[in-house]
Amino acid sequence: MLTVLQKYFISVILSLITSIALGVTLLFSASSFAEPLRIAVASNFTSPIQKLAPLFEQETGVKVALSFGSSGKFFAQIQHGAPFDVFLSADQAKPNKLIKKGLALKENQIIYAKGVLALWSATSKSMKPIEEALSSARKIAIANPKLAPYGKAAEETLKSLTLWSSVQSKLVQGENIGQTYQFTYTKNADIGFVALSQVLSGDIKGHFWKVPSIYHSDIKQSAVILKRSSQQKEAASFLAFLMRSDIQKKIEKFGYQTSTQ
Repeated sequence: MLTVLQKYFISVILSLITSIALGVTLLFSASSFAEPLRIAVASNFTSPIQKLAPLFEQETGVKVALSFGSSGKFFAQIQHGAPFDVFLSADQAKPNKLIKKGLALKENQIIYAKGVLALWSATSKSMKPIEEALSSARKIAIANPKLAPYGKAAEETLKSLTLWSSVQSKLVQGENIGQTYQFTYTKNADIGFVALSQVLSGDIKGHFWKVPSIYHSDIKQSAVILKRSSQQKEAASFLAFLMRSDIQKKIEKFGYQTSTQ
């Protein structure tokens, strides 16, 4: 038979166990319903961010929800109230415009990478000489210059090579650089102007020409925190994560120049 004192101690212990279990349940419930950090990502940065985001999640415990598309499309969506916390653009102009419109925070703006343009063929056909490769191609894929910074860089390159007018009938425009890559990957276009990072991360290497930066304006890829975000602290941590020297080195290996180059 248990004594009164023993029964008392048992009741106290059971009460403590119940309180601890309830606290743990509440903790996990709160974390499971926590809003993820919603990040709009320019298409060219798809592969790098898919590898970098899990590292951030592991380090901070902050969950990340990624959306991919053209910078121009995201810019329009954000102006109409799209619920993103962070915008990783493929250029600097669109984040600057969002800041001027009072939709993004200037103090947190960063240049997280500099894009590298490549003229790519998914076949074994050599890309040299470049002028000949472009002239002999039946279809040339580029991203829409009005929406995508890589498309604008492709247009500037063709103009630098004095080929812009002569290739107009051959151009196949993708809405973004991701779609442009697919046109070339599936051989619906003989060659295409894509991001070097896409070529390096793809399963088909083919042949590519790394376009010299003298042929086009710098592709400064900027990121901003949106003013309407309720997770500005977490967003700032994410941008600081991207700018860390070890992460910048990883970004360079994905086929970009770092922000300091």
